[in-house]
Amino acid sequence: MDLFRNQDPALLIHDFAIMTPEKCYYSDEVAKANGVVHVVRNPRESLFGHIIDLYRVFTTQPQYNAVHAHTSFHAGLCLLLAKIAGIKARISHARNTSTSTPSIFVKAMLLLGRSLIRYSSTHRYAISNDAGNYLYGKTNFEVIPNAFNYQLIKHKSETTDSEKAALGIPQALNIVAVARFYPVKNHAFMLKVVDELKKVRSDVVLHLIGDGELKEEISRAANKLGLSQNVVFWGRRNDVYQLLPYFDVMLMPSITEGLGVAALEAQKAGVPCLVSDALPVEADINAGLFYKLSINEPPKLWAERCLSLIEVAVPSKEGLDTLFEQKGYSLKYSEEKFYKAYCYDG
Repeated sequence: MDLFRNQDPALLIHDFAIMTPEKCYYSDEVAKANGVVHVVRNPRESLFGHIIDLYRVFTTQPQYNAVHAHTSFHAGLCLLLAKIAGIKARISHARNTSTSTPSIFVKAMLLLGRSLIRYSSTHRYAISNDAGNYLYGKTNFEVIPNAFNYQLIKHKSETTDSEKAALGIPQALNIVAVARFYPVKNHAFMLKVVDELKKVRSDVVLHLIGDGELKEEISRAANKLGLSQNVVFWGRRNDVYQLLPYFDVMLMPSITEGLGVAALEAQKAGVPCLVSDALPVEADINAGLFYKLSINEPPKLWAERCLSLIEVAVPSKEGLDTLFEQKGYSLKYSEEKFYKAYCYDG
């Protein structure tokens, strides 16, 4: 979406293909910008219908120059169809380090998808080494950081107490998690950490930003633990970039992560991050704001580490800008890499 927002229509136009008829989070934004969203049938519902729909998209006139697939091992099928359709640039992009539903069938599909990607792709990218190793195995690939418009993120030095109060954020130990309510994000563990923190200080508040299938379940669990006054559900927000610097610590005990963009955003805001060891090294910009713990460690240790991060020195906005630029997280860098790939002519 960041690339879509910053595209130069004279050079490049991004369209989208999605596998659900439901209205998606960015649907309105794409429509307002005169973007095109192709809806194709989900392969879980009709594999044959999915293949037909994708092939029709790929052979629509005028035909697309490139297909950029972000759909894990399914990208193999996508790029095979693109190759059959005569599309010259076929890019696979690895974004995950595992699947949420491991099984023999999924492992078989991963091996099949890996083979199809090897046969059909012209470019193989990954957002981290871990993600690339998972999807591609021993095949060569290139790591391209998951670029985002980090210049939009507000820094702690740009905040005031009055603004914080206006947002409804109390003068307390404010811990934030920006994550979809999904099993791999491990919200239940976050509640255990807050329960331990509450034993030390009563003014701890966990701010949960996001939505998803487990939201109601996590809400009930918070109430059961007696944390109804210590957990705030913000829902889905468009202003996360502006909210982040008002919090004290980001908590991210993920079971698996392809990269961990939320942690990158928090570091840009000057917020220290306590994350699981599932996050790859690429998520640390070396600003002294990134701390790892195993999720096998007890919640009490996580709570103690949260408290220790409150007094961490915050780098300047300018210093963080420099670090992000050096790490290759600028949109300009990604735009140049992808544009070159999209222009591939065989």
